Amino acid sequence: MNTTQLECFVSLASTLNFAKTAEQVYLTQPAVTKEIQSLESELSAKLFIRTTRSVSLTDVGRQFLPEANSILNSYYHAKDWIASFHSKSKSSLRIGYMDSHCLPFVNRVLGSIKDKFEILLPSFIVDQTDTNLNRLVHGQADIVVGIKDSRFKDDSIDFKTLHMDGFVIAFPKKHPVIKEAKKKKLTEISQDMLWEYPQVVQIPPYLLKNVFSKGSHILPVNEKLDNILCSFASEVYGLVKAGFGFAFVPEYLAIPDKELIFYPFKETHHAPFGIYFRKESLEAKDSAVSQFLDTAERIYSTTTSSPDRT
Repeated sequence: MNTTQLECFVSLASTLNFAKTAEQVYLTQPAVTKEIQSLESELSAKLFIRTTRSVSLTDVGRQFLPEANSILNSYYHAKDWIASFHSKSKSSLRIGYMDSHCLPFVNRVLGSIKDKFEILLPSFIVDQTDTNLNRLVHGQADIVVGIKDSRFKDDSIDFKTLHMDGFVIAFPKKHPVIKEAKKKKLTEISQDMLWEYPQVVQIPPYLLKNVFSKGSHILPVNEKLDNILCSFASEVYGLVKAGFGFAFVPEYLAIPDKELIFYPFKETHHAPFGIYFRKESLEAKDSAVSQFLDTAERIYSTTTSSPDRT
């Protein structure tokens, strides 16, 4: 298996078009076909279903795609690292996260520590939390930002808690519960006020099989209604704005939005929000990981954890 095979595979999985893939990877179309065939032969598995009219991924191909991306990311990061090995002034920081709505906080921390290094080279890895934690264990990431996963155990990894995060409720401005809350001058919303209204439910795919498949829920869900499941805050906010229902949102993902109104959830559960890191990375007090952790703790302690209601 080589990077050319993987680049052709990843590109073709995106374009589903051999001609477009050939343009993207700077090869001829027959060369792309040859690379795909050699990869399939090496793996002893068909990755694509090819007809005269269409190209589509097989089940094996779909499952292999995240692995192929991970291998390529590791290869190119290692290549960049080796290229800059003799330049001690360069400090890299590979940051794993799951939802883009936590990036404003991450970028604020990066902006605060940038001047502490001659050259700071941050890179981002967006993926499911469990996959990013696996990268952290195997040295393919430096930190992972998110909610603590109670199932994850590894003696080489530590977790710095920044905040005990609860949930806030995102509403479209004309939602009936908002009218009632304003009329009663409420400062928080109870679940009995929500039960008759549909909900946009955010739950990461890696937790879906462990929660909903067992008939249990982290948050109250009225299954008699036409609720919608989403994976990311951006999807949730879009559907809430479009009038599909209200949504429970973790505090660290609740970014102020002029089209939404946020209220604290009275019966909320709390979970640690923070940063995973390898214990060995703190051996150098001036390392990028150490600086990020210390600055993140300071910044998070001086900011409001949930957006203002409007």
